[in-house]
Amino acid sequence: MLCLRQVRNLEQLEHTHLFIDGDSAGLQLAEGIRRDLMEVVSDIIRNWRDKSGLTFLFDELLCLRERGDVQLDLVKDKG
Repeated sequence: MLCLRQVRNLEQLEHTHLFIDGDSAGLQLAEGIRRDLMEVVSDIIRNWRDKSGLTFLFDELLCLRERGDVQLDLVKDKG
C-alpha cells in the first residue's frame, strides 16, 4: 500500500532532513503494488505534476469505489 501524508520539517539545525507527521490524515494512493515502488511514485508525480487541485478532486477523489461523501471546509472561521 502506498500512502501520501502531510509532513512537516522538524526545524532543528542538527536534523535538516527529518520530517514528522503533520496535522492531517493521509491519502491512499495505491494498493497491491507489484512494480518497483520508485517507478510507481515517479508515475504518480508525472501524472499529477500539471494537474490543478480541482481537476484532481474530480478525476481522482470523486471517482473512487465505495467512496462516501467528501466534506470540504471551504470557509475557515479565523475569528
